[in-house]
Amino acid sequence: MNIFQTVFAKAANQWPDNIALCVEQKQFTYQTLLQLSLNWASQINDYNPAQAPIAIYGGKQWHMYAGILAILATKASYVPLSNEQPVNRTNSILAQLNCQVLLVAEGEDIDELLQQQQNKLTVIYLGADKPNWLSKLSLHTIITLDSEKKLSPRKQQSLQSNKDNRYAYIMFTSGSTGTPKGIAVSKKNLICHLKRLDEILDIKPYDRVSQFFALNFDLSVHDMFSCWQKGAALYVLPKQYTMYPNQFIKHNEITVFSAVASVLSFIDKLGKLTPNELPSLRLSCFGGEKLLTAQAAKWQACAPNSKVINLYGPTECTITASYYDFSAAALMPSSASVPIGKPLPGLITRLLKDDKLVNEKHTLAELYIAGDQVVDGYWQDTAKTAQAFVYLEDNIRYYRTGDIVYLNDNNELVFHGRSDFQFSINGYRVEAGEIESAILSFADVITWCTVKALNDPQTQQQQIIAFIEASKALDTEQLKQFCQTRLPHYMLPDSFILTEKLPRNINGKVDIKALSLELNNSATLTKEDYHACISNRT
Repeated sequence: MNIFQTVFAKAANQWPDNIALCVEQKQFTYQTLLQLSLNWASQINDYNPAQAPIAIYGGKQWHMYAGILAILATKASYVPLSNEQPVNRTNSILAQLNCQVLLVAEGEDIDELLQQQQNKLTVIYLGADKPNWLSKLSLHTIITLDSEKKLSPRKQQSLQSNKDNRYAYIMFTSGSTGTPKGIAVSKKNLICHLKRLDEILDIKPYDRVSQFFALNFDLSVHDMFSCWQKGAALYVLPKQYTMYPNQFIKHNEITVFSAVASVLSFIDKLGKLTPNELPSLRLSCFGGEKLLTAQAAKWQACAPNSKVINLYGPTECTITASYYDFSAAALMPSSASVPIGKPLPGLITRLLKDDKLVNEKHTLAELYIAGDQVVDGYWQDTAKTAQAFVYLEDNIRYYRTGDIVYLNDNNELVFHGRSDFQFSINGYRVEAGEIESAILSFADVITWCTVKALNDPQTQQQQIIAFIEASKALDTEQLKQFCQTRLPHYMLPDSFILTEKLPRNINGKVDIKALSLELNNSATLTKEDYHACISNRT
C-alpha cells in the first residue's frame, strides 16, 4: 500500500493547480510539490536500498513537508525528529532505529549531533545554502540534493519497483526508562484512519487547513493527510502564533483549524475568545488533552459558523479512536470536560476494572481499544508490546490505553485521567520516568525523585512538579539548566521541590499514594508551601 500514490499523487492528478502547501510566504501547488517530492525521492532512493526507515530533522520548514512526501514516494517510512529536542534524545532515537539515512531541513545546524553520533550516516541536506557543517570532515557521508534535476524514466521505474515498506511513519514518545519508545504505524492503519475521519470532517478542495502540530506529534499526520487527500491547502502555523492563532486564522481566512485544547485556555486568559471573531472557520478540531466544556462553548461563540469536534486517540491507535461533535449536541455536556464521545465506526472499545468488564454508567474504568487502527506494537520492544497489547475474553487484540474513563448518561465516553504515571502536557504525552531519569543523573546527592502533574486551579493547565530527595542542598537553577539539555521543553518541570526525606510506606518505598494525596489537597499552594509541607515530614 503506497501512501504517496493513494493520498497525495491521486489528489495532485485531480487538483494539480490547487495550493497544496503554504509556509510563511512560500506556496506550492499540488503539481509543483508532486514533481519536487518525486525528484527528491529519486535521489534519496539511491542511498536506501534496504528500504529502512528514514529520519528527517527540522522544524516546520517547507523542506520538511516535501521531504516527508519524498520519503513516502520511495515507499519507506519516515521518522520525524524535532530541532527542539535535546541532542542526546535525538541520538537515542537514531540508535534505536539503526538509522542509515538522515534528511536535514534548510537552516539546521546538526554539527553537535553528528559529532556525538557513533553510527555512520548518510546525511542528505535539503537546503540550498551551504552551512559550515557541510564541509567538515567526519565519518558521515554528506549529500546535497539538486532540486532542479529532472526525473528520468529510469529513476521513476526504480521508485515504482521498490518493495513497499509496511510502515508509514514511526513516532517516538516518552519512555518510562528514560529512553524514548517508537510506535510504528502501518500504511493500512493510516489509510483506515483517513477514511473514517473523512466521513466525519468532510474536508473540501476549497478548504484552507491549518497545520498546528509539531511534526513529531502524531496529530500532525492528521493535519497533513486529512488535508491532502481532499486537494485542500495546508497552511503551516508559524511558531509565534502557536498560543494565540486568531490573527493567523483571520489573515489567511482559515476554514479548518486543529489544535491542542490548552490553546483555548491561553486565549481565554487573554480575554480574546470574543463572539463572532473567527467567522471564516467551518470546522474546529481539538485533541491531545482535555477540552474544557466552558472553553469549548466560548470557542463556538467565537467561531459561530464552525463545527467543534473533540478528538481522542493514543498514538498506538493511529491518531484518533473516538470523537464528540460538540456543536451537534442537543444539550451542553454536564461534565467539566467535553466527552471524548464514541469510537470511530469499525473500532471497538471496552472498559475494564479489576479485569472485569464494566457496562455501568459513571463507573471509572480503564479504556481498551481494538480494530484495524491498532498498531503492531513498539519498535523492537517485544516486552513493552506484550504488556500494552492484550487479548481479552472475546479473543480480540486490544490496546490497553492506561486512560481512565467513564460512560455518561448518553453512553458517551468521558476522559477522567491516567492510570499510570503518564500524563499529557500541551498535547504531548509525557512519561514521568523520563523526567526522573534526567534529574537523577544531575548529581550523586540526589537519592530519589518522583514527578507528578498537578492541575493549576485557575488555568486548568497541568504543571509538572518534581519532588527531589537529596542528602545535600542543590542549586535548582543549575538543575533547571541541566534538564534543558536533556529534556524537550514540554517536559521541563515547573517546580523543583527539595527535601531530605520523601514519604515512604511500610515497605520502604516512596509512598506515591501519600504524595498524590498531598498534591490533591494542596492544589493552590505555592512552591514555598510545597517545600514546607514536604519538609515537615523529616
